[in-house]
Amino acid sequence: MARVKYTKENMPKTREEFQRALKEALAASNPIDDLLELAVELHGYEQQYGMTSEIFFEKYQRGEMGDAMPFIKWAGRYQLYLDLKSKIEMSLERVIAT
Repeated sequence: MARVKYTKENMPKTREEFQRALKEALAASNPIDDLLELAVELHGYEQQYGMTSEIFFEKYQRGEMGDAMPFIKWAGRYQLYLDLKSKIEMSLERVIAT
């Protein structure tokens, strides 16, 4: 996933520096790698809590999982996974259709 990490020592001094760093991170990012990274992260949650992300997300949306920070993060990562997967599938369909 595209990441830009700043510490006290390397904070950007200008808006342009920040924009350049963000643009470089996005250019270096690969949607397939991002999807795989999310899948590995989701697998860790699934192993830890003994349920698939799909089942967890259904329960979470119904309010059955509570609002503990790990569950909020899991739900967010799963939603990101679904969104990215959908975008990749749509891109592939467009390529195949042409």
